[in-house]
Amino acid sequence: KHYGGSGEKINLELASTFTEMGELILAGGLAPENVVDAISKVRPWGVDVCSGVESEPGIKDLLKVKEFINNIRNTV
Repeated sequence: KHYGGSGEKINLELASTFTEMGELILAGGLAPENVVDAISKVRPWGVDVCSGVESEPGIKDLLKVKEFINNIRNTV
């Protein structure tokens, strides 16, 4: 079983059903190229990212982090 940072994508349709229950932090396979779609489909309170902004396992890529953040800023 994976415990975070696995890059396993969350089911966005299922996740969107939980937003009515309160503030949702969306995580699971998010990356610069899919975070906008995920936010528009789920409308979470926040997002979490780990391996989606890594150049290799455990190594964060500053350009990917910046792209991820910029994509979010352009969405909200």
